[in-house]
Amino acid sequence: MIKNFCSKGWLFIVAVLCSSTVSAAEDYFKKYAGGGIPVKVHYLKSAATKPMKLLGIDSARGIIYAEMEGAGRLELELRGLQRQNIKKFEFNWSRNAKTYLNYLSNEQYDPRVLTALRPEVYKVMLFLDMPFEYLAIHDDCLTYVKGLLGMEQYNEAFYLLSRLNLSRLDGYGYRDFSEAALELCGKMIVSNPDSAKASRALLQRISIRDNSADHASYLRLADSLRNQGLYTEAISEYARLGPIVAKDPNSPYNKILEIWPVYCYMKLYEVYAPAAAKDKRYAAAAGKMFNSAVQGLKKLDEEPPARNTNEYSLYKLLRSLLRVQYARQFEARGDEFKSADYYRQSVLEVTEGIVNARIGLDWLPESLMMAGDAYEKLELQEAARNVYNQIKVFFPKTKWEKMSIERLAKLPQS
Repeated sequence: MIKNFCSKGWLFIVAVLCSSTVSAAEDYFKKYAGGGIPVKVHYLKSAATKPMKLLGIDSARGIIYAEMEGAGRLELELRGLQRQNIKKFEFNWSRNAKTYLNYLSNEQYDPRVLTALRPEVYKVMLFLDMPFEYLAIHDDCLTYVKGLLGMEQYNEAFYLLSRLNLSRLDGYGYRDFSEAALELCGKMIVSNPDSAKASRALLQRISIRDNSADHASYLRLADSLRNQGLYTEAISEYARLGPIVAKDPNSPYNKILEIWPVYCYMKLYEVYAPAAAKDKRYAAAAGKMFNSAVQGLKKLDEEPPARNTNEYSLYKLLRSLLRVQYARQFEARGDEFKSADYYRQSVLEVTEGIVNARIGLDWLPESLMMAGDAYEKLELQEAARNVYNQIKVFFPKTKWEKMSIERLAKLPQS
């Protein structure tokens, strides 16, 4: 009966987990599955309660397996409990488990608390597919999940959340589990970019609702993939989110979701281009990325972001990046005149975006670095120096400050 808790989706997750750099957690559901959990049964037509043991649940068939003294083994209909005169099941944690859950609730984190809780909490979580009104265990189980995230126990959190039916929990009003999964994926990607494959497998199990908060959360996840240089993965997640957001023509995320995939294609071309120059086997991949970027930018040109929006400066950065690629292509052919012309165009494009940008935009330092690099190519050393000094001032203790210092050191002394 417990075996039905494993779905095809979970088997896929296991395959991804085992093939990724995320190490598999111990199978606590299997380890602690036996024995069931003791409950009291409350009836609709009687004030009396009776003890019962819940042994398991088959959500696909809608059956709860139970045992009651004097009645032996029972099969209850999950969707017909009221027809069976059952109002609810009451579960009480052991005294120690209550104490440890309170520790986690108050963010008193200690791995020993997890060790003490696992034998009981994993038995209980097997029944999360039951609606809260019939078995009130969801809040305490969520406390355990949040404790795992708080203690950075990402492997176990991934294992646990991958086993849950997140969509069903959403329907029960417990979107918090999906939010925890989103938070987990973001933290996994940042702490270890190689975990992106496993993280994205979990992301596919999270439903994206038609509301701005969900869109913002998922966009942050896609952005974290992009920030880690996982451009192919980021494109896939932007592609998943884009059509959902597009249902609302007034969404503030519509334009940014058009722009970021183009940026990712451009960055992928930057990765492939040097390899293609040395080995023609990479030429097709490089050409595909470049053409995707060019076509995406042409579409943006038809309806560009308004000048007073944040997205306008990112759009201008894209136009500048494309012109730099044209400049490099002509440079490689020895055509210095056309190369210099495209470098000048790139400066004009990116500068126009910078003028309209605010300091907090995460693409602004790259825009400034682009301008500085183009100024260097045009042998406008003082202009480049001024840009790199601005980066030092506005983006201290970042990779951009380090890069600007390195570029300043290479500039000829005036």
